[in-house]
Amino acid sequence: MREQESAFRAAEALGKKGYQSQRQADQVYSSLQTAKHELQEALIELERIEIKAPFEGAVLSRPVELGTYVDTNGEVATIVDNDPLVVSVQIPQQKVADLKRGQIASVHFATGQERDGKIRYIAARADEGTRTFRVEIELPNADGSIPSGISAEATIPTGSVLAQFLSPADLSLNEAGALGVKTVNDKDQVEFHEAQIVMSDANGAWVTGLPKTARIITLGHGYVQIGENVQVAEEEGSSGVADTPEASPQVATGNVAKPTAAQ
Repeated sequence: MREQESAFRAAEALGKKGYQSQRQADQVYSSLQTAKHELQEALIELERIEIKAPFEGAVLSRPVELGTYVDTNGEVATIVDNDPLVVSVQIPQQKVADLKRGQIASVHFATGQERDGKIRYIAARADEGTRTFRVEIELPNADGSIPSGISAEATIPTGSVLAQFLSPADLSLNEAGALGVKTVNDKDQVEFHEAQIVMSDANGAWVTGLPKTARIITLGHGYVQIGENVQVAEEEGSSGVADTPEASPQVATGNVAKPTAAQ
């Protein structure tokens, strides 16, 4: 660059004295401009020697060491940005219509931590194998206390229904094979109410389809028929009743007086 500037100044001086033609002066000027352009490109390449990440984060891995040759577009490091944290879940096709972007979701992580977030993405197409839709939940993680890659369970409220929490032992099937619950009416007659499970866990299930108040047969429902009169032994938490009369079967019931809203 300096050499070309010196040559240009000399050519300019000779031109003023008439010792050099305009064509020669133009050639020297062109060489100077080319040198300036090459210098600018060299400076840009020099800046690229220092590798900078496009975002802040933690270095997860570094496959190269000091002095290692790196190819163009070669990987030099993997950086993880966990703020915000994105949780990916699979939603059944029957439930995806109830979801929308911006909807609040509660996420429980395998570490025991819990945090609320919002739905940011709902897949437009179901997975061909599982027929589920991928949904992404974005949640704040400014302190980085929740690591990425761990298992998580998300709860997304889609509405409210009145439901009762029952033990699986309280459920039975009618002659048509429908799932339901046997109850006793105010005339001590056995009734059957078809029930639908809306949510379940290891302790029991939330079911809908029962009256707002009902006496549920908790023991002996397998021995009585719909419409049959029974002798009721009401005892909260009853585990069984002995001496069942033949003429009037005896069953243990539990009262469900206050349905709880299950989401």
